[in-house]
Amino acid sequence: MMLRLISVYLLLLSTSAFSQSEARGSDDWQQLQTQATQAYHDSDYLLAQQLIQQAIALAEKADNGDAYQASSLNMLAYIYAAQGQTDQALDAIEQAVQLSRQASEQHQEQLGILLFNQGQLLQQANQLELASAAYQQSIQSHLAFNSEGDGTLWQAVLAQAQLLMAGHQFVEAEQLLKNALNGFPGQDQFTHQPDAIEDLIDLRVLLAQTHLAQQQTQQAIAVLEQGRQLLQQQTTQNEEQKLWLLELLATAYEDTQQASKALPLREQALKIRQQQTTPSLASVMHLNELAMRFQQDENFAEADDFYQQALGLLAELDQNESIEQALILGNRASLKLLQRETRTALALFEQSFALHQQLNQRPLDASRIAGYAATIYYNQRQYAQAEPLFLEALALLDSVADVNEESLLIALDNLATLYNAWGKTGKARLYSNRARALRNQ
Repeated sequence: MMLRLISVYLLLLSTSAFSQSEARGSDDWQQLQTQATQAYHDSDYLLAQQLIQQAIALAEKADNGDAYQASSLNMLAYIYAAQGQTDQALDAIEQAVQLSRQASEQHQEQLGILLFNQGQLLQQANQLELASAAYQQSIQSHLAFNSEGDGTLWQAVLAQAQLLMAGHQFVEAEQLLKNALNGFPGQDQFTHQPDAIEDLIDLRVLLAQTHLAQQQTQQAIAVLEQGRQLLQQQTTQNEEQKLWLLELLATAYEDTQQASKALPLREQALKIRQQQTTPSLASVMHLNELAMRFQQDENFAEADDFYQQALGLLAELDQNESIEQALILGNRASLKLLQRETRTALALFEQSFALHQQLNQRPLDASRIAGYAATIYYNQRQYAQAEPLFLEALALLDSVADVNEESLLIALDNLATLYNAWGKTGKARLYSNRARALRNQ
């Protein structure tokens, strides 16, 4: 789930700031601003642009119209962005920021909001360093003026933390999120804390992700459980946010070998996904995760049902012959192997491996599937069928730069064992020697 970032944060200004002699102009400016906003939401960008430029022209005539020009330029920036005119959008929002810096103290909240919007537009343009700088300035502006900016402060914190995490600056992201949750205790002039439950949950979930990125799973679980308690206080729940939290918490419990706690969370998340009107790949992979949990607990019938639901949903989404199908087929094959349905397992492994070869996306998973299929042939003494699969499993591992040494040793030992059983000791020696050299490194 993505964090709640405001795509267009419109600035609502009191037109009383126009001088008395300009009262008529203030009414016209507000009307034009409102009409342009409606046209923007209706995707009538040409009309929206015409109206907002008229609003800008009116604000330019006012003696104290800087904040109003800034508000209209903010709208213009998003109109440009919606039409893919990135450079014009960035120019407009920069003008808005500069005008806001000149505006009167009456509109002091405006600057932090505009800086946040500038960060969003820069991020959409993939100018991440400049976006981060804008978010940081937005945060500092809100703190300096002791303002939440109607929630934009917390959104700026979330956006900045996301960028820090994308740059693997997990400690810095963690500290920023903790400061926000505590109301920025180092800022004596700032007297606010996030109080909207939705903001509190978003901040905690992202904080948990910083812990998970640093292998601090227990800390992540504690933070996510706090978020789950907050969910129970919501009168109207954000289902996507709830799914995000439940699935992340389930994964954290699974990582700490607490499957009994993870399973109810995944089942709860599944019910939410099943109630959604539009199926998604996220629903497919959640079904796959549930199947794997039941398989580990040896509830094979339930696991198979979930695997089949996942494959059925993929077909509904027209995602057959996808990497998701390859992965789920391989997982279901491993289940059938546990159930001693060897023929079915082999057919599923081969179907999965053929997809992996076609897609060429996940060499490690493909190697694992090839190894399983080859082992079945080996156990049936069908060495000629096992050989190309074992060789392909090794070749796939060799194609990965940071391959796991244990996986490589298994692949080498499999080939040595095959060739010895087949009476081809010369070939066996090649792979056993390579395995010995690897172990002695």
